[in-house]
Amino acid sequence: MLFPETERKDRKKGKQKFVKCSSSRLSNCKQALLKYIHKYSTNPQIHRAVRINSILFRDYLSNFKRINGKHGRNFRMIKVIIKAVLLLHLFQLIAGQSPCPNYFQYVQDEASNKLIGYIKIPSPPIGVNLRLSVSLSIAVALPSKYVGRLELARSKEQSIKAVNQGRPLTYKVHFPLPRPIPSLTGLWFNDQLICSGPRATGPIVTTIMLNHTLFPPGNALSSGTQPATDTNPIPSTIGRPEFPIVIYSPWQTELNVSNVRPAPANNNRQSDLECGRSSNKINPLIVSGKKTYRGQWPWLAAIFLVKLEFEFQCAGTLISNNHVITAAHCLILNNVNLPPGAFLISLGRYRLRDWREKGSVNREVEDYKLHPDYDGSGNADSDLAVLVLRESVQYTSVIKPICLWSGSSLLSNVVGKVGHVVGWGRDEAGNRYVQEPRQIKSPIVAQEVCLWSNRNFVAFTSNRTFCAGERNGSGPCNGDSGSGFVIYNNETDRYYLRGIVSRSLLDSNTLSCDLTQFVIYVDIAQHLDWIQRQISV
Repeated sequence: MLFPETERKDRKKGKQKFVKCSSSRLSNCKQALLKYIHKYSTNPQIHRAVRINSILFRDYLSNFKRINGKHGRNFRMIKVIIKAVLLLHLFQLIAGQSPCPNYFQYVQDEASNKLIGYIKIPSPPIGVNLRLSVSLSIAVALPSKYVGRLELARSKEQSIKAVNQGRPLTYKVHFPLPRPIPSLTGLWFNDQLICSGPRATGPIVTTIMLNHTLFPPGNALSSGTQPATDTNPIPSTIGRPEFPIVIYSPWQTELNVSNVRPAPANNNRQSDLECGRSSNKINPLIVSGKKTYRGQWPWLAAIFLVKLEFEFQCAGTLISNNHVITAAHCLILNNVNLPPGAFLISLGRYRLRDWREKGSVNREVEDYKLHPDYDGSGNADSDLAVLVLRESVQYTSVIKPICLWSGSSLLSNVVGKVGHVVGWGRDEAGNRYVQEPRQIKSPIVAQEVCLWSNRNFVAFTSNRTFCAGERNGSGPCNGDSGSGFVIYNNETDRYYLRGIVSRSLLDSNTLSCDLTQFVIYVDIAQHLDWIQRQISV
């Protein structure tokens, strides 16, 4: 039996070198087989399965030894049969690693003869948009911008017909590389998580997000600028923003962050001790738009949308070592709730594009919760979301949580008080984002003052929002959504979270935020019960 050695070539002849399986070289066969399997996957579960099934492989080789010793003739046909059986068994091992074989399986594509992913969604709903998101994890840095492809397994006409007949909707997932084989980490159908699995392991791990939407015939979205029936948005990848970058490593090892989360009660006590204290003793009452200092606002989080390059989406605020709070509309794109895997959270970050900034850490999002009253209508009433980090963070001088609001929730008690908003959003020069966060101060105004100032505020405010601002051209703008509105307490020497940046009126001339008007904030004090429930889970 001949078996190819992995990653070895005959330099003189330019041909691949083979290991010959004979009665005296059975150990070589086993070594070559294990190397061959390693060539196709770095998944440790497959390696464990190979070890568990070593008796089966030994039987294959022992049978070959017996036949070879008996006949001593050309066994090329036997070699082919045994190799085919072993490869079939390899594919069975790989397919067995799917975290949800009822929905996702590894199969061999008949057209390309390559290993692909096969997804089956049983009984999808009729007459609605069908959105599928797939998250893959691969233990290698991708050599190009190609991250794979998600497509319908049948034509769009056949797929729509299958849905209307109550049959499964099927997809193919084409992987970016033949090896190593990616691991499925998440599968979402119409924004519902239906499958999740462990990430790949290794010194370099790249996470890939693939999305697909099938529009039913007659849907309003299927006309105009939208594709006729189905779309396959540009897939996205974690791991290579502007240059090769390692997710979780080296950031995780630099801070020696434990993967084990402490109990929620301990999280709350630790957060209470650490919360709201700035590491920089700069005078908190700095004029609007002035620069900040590293560590001055240690609860500030940058939320990136994962595409071929990381795209800054919104700001957020760390409220525990597992949770970040932001605006709900930051997690929605084109009226679609993006899957958790589409986001990356940076904490301890000062320079927005410095991916190797000392002390900063990056975390994937395991899950998030939108406020149940948020309806996407544009009203700021419940424009809140709490994101759950896949791995907890360790508090440092540049990573600390904010204190949640305590005391009276009456808005009248804070009218006239000055809050601070920090973010990387649009500046007065028209730059979409700034490299370093800037801070502004904004006084809270009475609700009636806000409503009387512009009749348009009626549609966007409620008794669970408040307005603030100087109306002098300074304030949070595009890119600052989700930023926290924090108030300093002289008695406790801490900052407390009172609001979340939600809405501003539009300047029809610049098509940007109109900072001659007040800015609308979600009033955190009116949502404390809901927030506490999210972080205590």
